[in-house]
Amino acid sequence: MSVVHLDRLYFKQGRSFSPRFHLSHLPNRPEWDVAPVDTGHIFDQEFHYLAKGAHCFAFASEDGKYVLKLHRYPSHLRILSWIGHPFGYLFSEKRKKIKTYNLERLSYHLNNYKRAYEKLRDETGLIAVHLNKTEPKQQITLVDASGARYKIPLNETTYLLQHRAELIYPTLDKLVARGELATAQEIVSHIIGLISSCCEKGYIDQDPILRKNYGLYGTSAIHIDVGDLVEDPTVKEREKRIAHVQEMTASLRLRLVRDYPELVDHYDAEISSLQRTL
Repeated sequence: MSVVHLDRLYFKQGRSFSPRFHLSHLPNRPEWDVAPVDTGHIFDQEFHYLAKGAHCFAFASEDGKYVLKLHRYPSHLRILSWIGHPFGYLFSEKRKKIKTYNLERLSYHLNNYKRAYEKLRDETGLIAVHLNKTEPKQQITLVDASGARYKIPLNETTYLLQHRAELIYPTLDKLVARGELATAQEIVSHIIGLISSCCEKGYIDQDPILRKNYGLYGTSAIHIDVGDLVEDPTVKEREKRIAHVQEMTASLRLRLVRDYPELVDHYDAEISSLQRTL
């Protein structure tokens, strides 16, 4: 087996993770400055591979309390990117368009990260957001899916640190199976309340998939994926807010009807209460 084949094998075993994916050659931008926060000793522990998302790799802390998300940069924005295509992004019209698109998407996501941290901290469980390179140097140990360990300069990456949340439906499965209906009802209330709270602040989710992008921190519902939370002041209006909450939770009600019929009346009562109080 060749060295190249071995490299690809280890790359796949690590769920396509590579530390260099998270180190960019881009200069700092003032609009992405975020006030530093004291994270205490959270980063003293190892973080183990959890999942690969559309734009980030997620790692769970050893104590199970936190999730670290490292933004994954497109190849031409990473350090030493010129090695792969030394002239392509200078002269190829196709690659110029790719670069423009990727820079626009990067701005979209980083702006959303910052707004979510500054405006929706309770709704997202965010503890810290780091967008520009900073000093002093701070290293962290990551463990990929194959068990390989890496020391990376965390201060040079774009990352989000969140409280770790459990997925909604597996949690409801356990609660209903144990007959803990009061707690299950509380969770349904908190999901509706989460979306209503975001509307009240003028924010909507452009990728509203409850089963994977929302979770439970304790019994409180939070957005797990914050990259598509965008500002939309119109949802503050009463009618649009109610309609948006119902639209966002329509899949929840269908799931309740199918799997947890004992919770449907509670869902309907919460929606009715929202309509009365707004």
